Amino acid sequence: MTKEQFLFQLEQQLLDIPQDEREEALEYYRDYFNDAGEENEEGVIAELGSPKKVAASIKEGLKSGREDTAGDGQLPQARGGTKSYSEANRGKARSDGRSKWILMLIVVCFTFPIWIGLAAALIGILIGVAAVLIGLTIAAVTIMAAGFFAGVVCVVVGIARLVTGRFLSGIMTFALGMLAFAAGCLFLALLVLIFGQFFPWLLRSISNVLHRGRKSRRRVSVNE
Repeated sequence: MTKEQFLFQLEQQLLDIPQDEREEALEYYRDYFNDAGEENEEGVIAELGSPKKVAASIKEGLKSGREDTAGDGQLPQARGGTKSYSEANRGKARSDGRSKWILMLIVVCFTFPIWIGLAAALIGILIGVAAVLIGLTIAAVTIMAAGFFAGVVCVVVGIARLVTGRFLSGIMTFALGMLAFAAGCLFLALLVLIFGQFFPWLLRSISNVLHRGRKSRRRVSVNE
């Protein structure tokens, strides 16, 4: 078997892995053959084993992350303890991961003042919104209570005037009481809508956003 036959058979055995992984593996072993020289092709093939075994070792290394066993894809010790393809590939992945973290750290250091300013602005906006909501809630509760109280008082006074014969004054007072009571009911419905619908929806939305953010960070960590 020649070098080209070995690499061709290895490529056929690796057709079920991603193309970039396959090309990288083939390039790795092609470079090894080139380093060994044409006169040592047979010895290299004998030391590597069959293309099927080498492919199985590569797939296992990509799947489980464990080191390949000697003779199943591991490069011969004649090259000065050269690592197997899977081990070298994992080393490259770790190096790329460290580079990403270093780059992220540099970016964070240089943009730290900007992030601090944005965080302060966001906190200020949240505090302002909370203050507005609290103020509106207090106002709604006050108007609701005043409406119920005024409504009850006016209704009672209107009925009393009707009983004493002051029909026009009694009807007007009774009508004002009903309007005040209706205003109280309206603001009660508004409070129920706010605390029973809006706030739970807002809390669920914030929780979903945070949950998606955590899932995204976990996916990034796994990919790295």
